[in-house]
Amino acid sequence: MTMLMQQNINHTDISYHMHEYTLADVEKGRRTGQIVLDLRIGARQDPGIRRRYRPNEDTILITRGLMPSASLSTPPKPFVLLVVADGMGGQGHGQEASQIAVQSLTEYVSGSLGAQQRLPEDFLPLLRAGVQSANRVVYERNQQQETVMGTTMTAVLVIEATAYVAHVGDSRLYLHREPAGLVQVTRDHSAVAVLVAEGIIAPDDIYTHPMRNRIYRSLGEEATVEVDASAVPLEALDKLLLCSDGLWEMVRDPQIAAIVATRMSTPSETAQALIQVALAGGGDDNVSAIVAQVSKV
Repeated sequence: MTMLMQQNINHTDISYHMHEYTLADVEKGRRTGQIVLDLRIGARQDPGIRRRYRPNEDTILITRGLMPSASLSTPPKPFVLLVVADGMGGQGHGQEASQIAVQSLTEYVSGSLGAQQRLPEDFLPLLRAGVQSANRVVYERNQQQETVMGTTMTAVLVIEATAYVAHVGDSRLYLHREPAGLVQVTRDHSAVAVLVAEGIIAPDDIYTHPMRNRIYRSLGEEATVEVDASAVPLEALDKLLLCSDGLWEMVRDPQIAAIVATRMSTPSETAQALIQVALAGGGDDNVSAIVAQVSKV
């Protein structure tokens, strides 16, 4: 199942369980030592208040599939890919950039994982290569059309009990885990993030600084791109939040943490609550959120 969201399906409820195992499949997985996670996912997207009548430059994706197993005695290994991309370029080019980048990534990752058995040490390099493929597609489109478009990309590949993360730009991945609370997993590739790291400005200044919208790394600028990549072990009750800057620039981290920590019926309700607060805060940009909640079966 693949779900690609842009402006025409902003309020579709897409919560579902990552694994549709039978009890026999679960028991077989336990006997063979395969970790089985239940991952409930929801997403919401809104063009924002100030950009409601302009092309939506955010693209988000949720896709899942199965990897071939090593033998008939073990079930196929499921995977889920979550992506947020925020395009830039104006005149519809930002929308084009984010859309073709996400399409390229999902084709690369799903095709690679579905074609043959993979080992855990393959997953992070594979995801990073998928982002490089997406970068190349946007870069080549720029060369063909003589355009200057680009996109951020935050991608999370969940397999067994690990989230593999690849990231370029200033879209974000957060992890919420009790008792620590909310932690930003990705690092913003932005001018203001550098100023904060060097102690030149305070963390809260990133929301008002004149350079707050400048990023120094995105897909499509060059033939290759440096991709941040990491692996995050998952635990029961963890929550993952992928979002564009249209959310985190309008909603401060403590408020994001409070909303994510609140128990709601579905992850989609959590995503919708985040969107509503971003709109109430001004809604200056397109805003997108994917929420994934983890529990063991």
